[in-house]
Amino acid sequence: MISLAASWSAGSGNGSKPPAWTCGSRSGRASWQWAPQCKIVYDKFHIMQHANAAIDEVRKAEFFRQGPKQRGLIQGKKWLLLSRWKNLTLQHRGELNRLFQLNRRVFKAYMLKESLERLWNYRYRGAMLNYLNQWIEQLKWQRLVPFEKLAETLLKHLDGIANYCETKVRFGVVEAVNGNIRMLINRGRGYQNLRYLLLKAKRLAVTNVEFIAVHTVKEAA
Repeated sequence: MISLAASWSAGSGNGSKPPAWTCGSRSGRASWQWAPQCKIVYDKFHIMQHANAAIDEVRKAEFFRQGPKQRGLIQGKKWLLLSRWKNLTLQHRGELNRLFQLNRRVFKAYMLKESLERLWNYRYRGAMLNYLNQWIEQLKWQRLVPFEKLAETLLKHLDGIANYCETKVRFGVVEAVNGNIRMLINRGRGYQNLRYLLLKAKRLAVTNVEFIAVHTVKEAA
């Protein structure tokens, strides 16, 4: 994906904004090699996956720390803890509230996970960094090791997270392009010519757009 995006942008030569896409640490190093002018943007979905993993670790630790009588309250609550509060029904909110009343550590972990969602609402880098700093400050004296590790991960990728303020990337489109490229590589059993792969990827994107346009016109007719 990095090679494709870098070659695509290098061939444009239109002086537009540096490209941005989702990537991990290895992909980030590759992107700078192929396109030094690129801007790395880490998407919300993958970062919140790390937050969900952190709260699940807290849940497991509390399950084994609590006595047999209270383990039943934590058991089977994984999907509730991974769900956003606004998406829960009143019944499910009541179940979580009963759990929170008996286990403050799980409650704090859930609040940290929910508050992290607001990070992507900011439009200015300074405001986002200030909010993230406040979020990290809340971890003091909480003894939530999984979230401390999460904070370290966020700080390591701080520039890529803050770049979202300046480069609003539609990550659904990025994931769709990634999927198309994987499909082409699997179907062709690999490509030796990168330009040919670029051509097929561009053609596939144009074909999808044409299909959507024609389908919309038929529905309107």
